[in-house]
Parts: sequence; C-alpha cells; structure tokens
Amino acid sequence: MSARDAILGRLQTALVRENPSRPAPMSVDDAPLAVSERLSTKPVSTLPAFSEDPTERLIRMMESVQMTVTRVQTSDDVLNAVDDYIRSEGLDGDVTVAPALSEIAWPEHYRIGSASGTEATSVTPCLAAVAETGSVVFASTGDTPATLNFLPDNHIVVVNESQVLRHVDDVWTQLREACGAHRAVNFVTGPSRTGDIEQTIEIGAHGPRRMHVVLVSGA
Repeated sequence: MSARDAILGRLQTALVRENPSRPAPMSVDDAPLAVSERLSTKPVSTLPAFSEDPTERLIRMMESVQMTVTRVQTSDDVLNAVDDYIRSEGLDGDVTVAPALSEIAWPEHYRIGSASGTEATSVTPCLAAVAETGSVVFASTGDTPATLNFLPDNHIVVVNESQVLRHVDDVWTQLREACGAHRAVNFVTGPSRTGDIEQTIEIGAHGPRRMHVVLVSGA
C-alpha cells in the first residue's frame, strides 16, 4: 500500500467512525467514472415560470440593473448603434473590439484585440443572454478575450435575439452541446458594483461602470 492510499484510508475510517450513517466516500479509482456519469446527465431543476416574451423580459431585467439597451434590425446597424452610444454618452478614449466582431467595418481608430488596460470602451459579442435574470454570458476564447469584459470602464455588448435563453439552466445545456472548449464562462448582470464599504454602493468596483447592449433582431 502506498503512503497516499494509507492516508486516504485513515481519513475514510475516521469519517465513518465520526458519523456511522454517513455513506463511505468513493475510492480514488471510482472517481473518474463518477465524474463522467455526472457530466453526461442533464439534471432538471425547478425553473421560475414567467409568461412574458423572453426578449421583452430580458430588456426589462437589464434595465432594472442599470444596463441600457438599443434595439437594431440587422448586424449592419451595429456600427452606427455603437457610434451613437459613444457620442451620446461623451465617452472619450480608445475603443477595443473583440476579434469575433472583426467582420464589421470598424473605423480606423477602433482597435481589434484583447484589452490593453488603456482603452475606455470595449465592444464584444456574448455567448448568451438570460431572460430570467437579465444576465449576459461571456465565454473566454481567443476571439472573445475575458479582459474586454472587465478592464474598460464602458462595455458595449452585441446580443443577437437568437441568443436569448429563458433560464440560467439553459446556458449549461447549451454549453454541454457545444463542441468548443472555453477557458472560463462569466455571468454578468449589470455594471460592476459593491456595497462592502459602509454599505455605500460603488459602481465600477471590479469591472465596467457602464454596460450597454445592442440587441440585434435579425439573425
């Protein structure tokens, strides 16, 4: 018996002796099979019911957490919507766009890439948007760097209406069915905020101070 097996055996014995009704822990050899079985199943949770149109609910929930939303008809309208928002809010500074959106003819002063830490605004796509909570879901890949979601003060997100899901659980179903691998998945619900210091809300504590969504109706 190896030293590792001996240590794990003593821990298992101690746990059972302390609480005889507690099931014995699985062996190390059984763990990979148990993990595989758990990942291959699709447990169904109790989901909140709502009768609203998912897109209308998404907009309402986003606005309730200080996100702003502009609706456009097609992807050809995205550039104008982004420019209009930047001008209307008086946002000075550089703009960095996620490589996943490089097919749009951005102006020359818009940089394509990951966040440098100096830009004021980022423009990114998303993996999904959740009507239940008003959250936007981001997956970290080479074409959608996670730095763009958190470093700039202003975050503009392009959401296609086809990406709107009813519930948070639907996101996990989509991820299970996706063939690509994501390094990280982040759920973001509104601008960054905290009330840790004297219960005073501070906006932009750990991420953007503003979040604006360009919601594209067409595919």
